[in-house]
Amino acid sequence: MSITTTDLKAQFGAHYIPEGQNESRLLSALRQKTVTTTYAKPLIYDGDTYRFSNVVLGEIVQQFQKKFTPKGDIEFKPNEIVLRNIKIDLSLYPDDVKASWLGFLESVNEQDRAKWPIVRYMIENEVIPQLKSDLETKGYFKGSYVAPTDGVAGTTAGAIDGVKKLLDAGIADSSMQNVALSAAVTASNAFDLVEEFVDNFDSLLDGVKMRVYMDPKILRWYHRDKRNTHGTDVNYNPDKPVVDFTNVELVGLPSMAGENYLWATPVDNFLYIRRVNGMKKPKVEESKREVFLMTDWWEGLGFGHNELVYVSTWV
Repeated sequence: MSITTTDLKAQFGAHYIPEGQNESRLLSALRQKTVTTTYAKPLIYDGDTYRFSNVVLGEIVQQFQKKFTPKGDIEFKPNEIVLRNIKIDLSLYPDDVKASWLGFLESVNEQDRAKWPIVRYMIENEVIPQLKSDLETKGYFKGSYVAPTDGVAGTTAGAIDGVKKLLDAGIADSSMQNVALSAAVTASNAFDLVEEFVDNFDSLLDGVKMRVYMDPKILRWYHRDKRNTHGTDVNYNPDKPVVDFTNVELVGLPSMAGENYLWATPVDNFLYIRRVNGMKKPKVEESKREVFLMTDWWEGLGFGHNELVYVSTWV
């Protein structure tokens, strides 16, 4: 990692002139906050593979007769969620802020460069927000784990198995409910097709709180299409994110931007597993005027019961 000040020095000069500049004048780029995992049920687990069993008991009720006639088999199906070890490694030379408008991020009387304001600023205002943005936009839905190449920095998309990979696998092995819609979802039919998707849920789920997840753009299409169709109805509520006459909430996930998917499951069936609760601050080390920031953690996404996941995708 380098601190690039080329344009700054070209515009403001290669020297530090104290003129009241401070961190309030450092305007960071817009970043996406974490959304996807806030809708998942959190679990804390010390290992790297969370294993459990789905229990299925077959029909047991029958007509009465005096003779004993045993009936009913119970099946224990294996299921697991893999946690991935993810990390951040950054290095910088704090001295790069010298002789520039950024000189206020230097500490003239501090020899330990790990304690300079630039390091604290980077951690609090840049590193943590960027971590969340990376995972939300590239990992939590679109990610597909790839084993690291020795000595080569990896990618966010290759660091974790995202929901999309899980859905595709569930469709491929028929462990999830694949819903074939009558048409591709568009701005003019989103209201009808989202309701069509929900109408494919098993009637046993009628009293269960569910969520349907989608690209935020599709959710806007749904609301606009509903407004155009029912906007004049007396009981029309534009703020209602629930499919009429159901317990199904509609959610737009930033992680699904640009994706042609609808997926749904009971609220407690979507799981987010970590080894520890929360995120530790990066460890800071210094060597020969270079400062190193590093942190690593484990996390994974998955479902308690694949058969309770409904998926629709289109071209």
